[in-house]
Amino acid sequence: MLNKHAIWLPGQGSQHIGMGRSLSERYSVVNDTMDEASEVLGMRLDNLMYHGPLPELTRTDNAQPAILALSIAMYRIYSEEWGYTPTMAAGHSLGEITALTCAGSITFPDALRLVRRRGELMQEAAAGGAGTMAAVKGLHPDIVARTCSEIRAEQAEQGYIVVVSNINSDLQTVISGHTQAVHLASAKLTAQGAVLIPLLVSAAFHSPLMEPAASEFAELLSSITFKEMKFPVVSALTGVPYHDSTEIADRLARGLTEPVNWPAVLAYQRQLGANDAVELGPGRVLTGLAPAEALRVFTFEHLEDETKRAAVIKHNSPYSIDILHRCLAIATCVRNRNWNVAEYEQGVVMPYRGVQQLIERMNETGDSLEEKHVQQALAMLESVFRTKGASIEEQKRRLLRLKEEFGIQELVNTSNPSFLVTV
Repeated sequence: MLNKHAIWLPGQGSQHIGMGRSLSERYSVVNDTMDEASEVLGMRLDNLMYHGPLPELTRTDNAQPAILALSIAMYRIYSEEWGYTPTMAAGHSLGEITALTCAGSITFPDALRLVRRRGELMQEAAAGGAGTMAAVKGLHPDIVARTCSEIRAEQAEQGYIVVVSNINSDLQTVISGHTQAVHLASAKLTAQGAVLIPLLVSAAFHSPLMEPAASEFAELLSSITFKEMKFPVVSALTGVPYHDSTEIADRLARGLTEPVNWPAVLAYQRQLGANDAVELGPGRVLTGLAPAEALRVFTFEHLEDETKRAAVIKHNSPYSIDILHRCLAIATCVRNRNWNVAEYEQGVVMPYRGVQQLIERMNETGDSLEEKHVQQALAMLESVFRTKGASIEEQKRRLLRLKEEFGIQELVNTSNPSFLVTV
C-alpha cells in the first residue's frame, strides 16, 4: 500500500484528553510503552493522557512527554506489527526529537528525559512572561518576515523584537517576540489583509527570547550519547537531513530559538520522490498542513484502516484499493475550466460519486478489487478530465504518475488522449 513515504511526528498543541486510550485497548505494545514511560518519569503518564485534567496535560512539561510517548507507541505498531520502514522522518518542533528516537539515534528513556526537561525550561520561560505569539494567516512568509523586520527597526531603541517563529505553509506563519512588538506587528499585518490569531501562550517560543532556555538545554544535550540514524531525519530548521549524529545536539538546542520551516521539509520530501506521508501522533495537525494536490497523507487511524484493507485485497486481488482513492484525489485536484452546471454534474459529480460508492460498498462487503473496478475509476478520470477541460499534457503527467505508483501500465495508455485501453 505504501511505497516511498515519510513519517511525520507532531509537536506540542496536538495533545487532548483521551489520547491513545482506544489504541491501548487494541495493541499491547501501547501499554508496554506507557509502562516504560511512567517508570522513567516517575508518574503514570497514561492516566494523565486518558483522564486529564486538561490543564495538567496542557502544561508544557507534561504535554511534551505525552505526545512523544504516544508517537513512539504508534511508531512501534507501524514498524514492528505492520512492517513498514520510512524513506525519511521529520518532526515539527518537539516532533524532531521523536523523529530521531524513531530512527534509533536517541533511546526512548533519554528522549523522555530530554523532552521533560525541555518542557520544564519552556514552562519556566512562560512563567517569566517573556513574550507572546500569534498565528498569521493569508500572507506569504516573506511579507510577514519583512513586517517583523520593520517593527524591530522601529522598536530598536526599546529593544523589543518580533520574529517569524514557524513557517507552516505559504499562507500560514507564526510570529513570536516581546508582547508589545507582537501587537504592533499584528496590527501592521492585519492592515495588509492577514488574519491574526493570538496564541494562548505566555512565552515567545522559537525566538531569541528563549536563549536562556536553549543554553540550559544544550548542556543537557551534551550529556547524551547519540547513535547513527537507521533512516534519514530531515531537520525542520534547515530542510535537509542530519549528516550524522554529531549535528544533533546543536540543532536541537537551536530549535528553541530558531524558526520551524515545515515547507522546506516538504520540499525535500518531494525531491526524494516520497509522495506519501504518515502522521504518527495524536490528532492531525501536520496532515492539515500538507498540500492536498502534492502529497497523500495518512493519520495513524487512517493507515490502520488502509493496512487492514490492503491485507485482504493483497490476498485476493492483484490490484490495490488505493488506486481508487488516488483516482478520486486526482479528480479533485484537476482545475475546473467548465462552469456549465449541467455538464459538471453529469461529467464530474456523478462519476466521482460512483467511485466513492464503489469504495464504500467494498469496505462494507470486503469484496476483492477487480480489473473492472479499476476501469470504472479510470473512466471516471477520463470524464473529469474531459469535462473540466484538462489539457492533454496535464492528463499525461497525472496518468504517468498513476502508472508508476501502482504498476497498471496494461490498463493505462498515456500516449492516447482517451487513455483507456480495452482489455
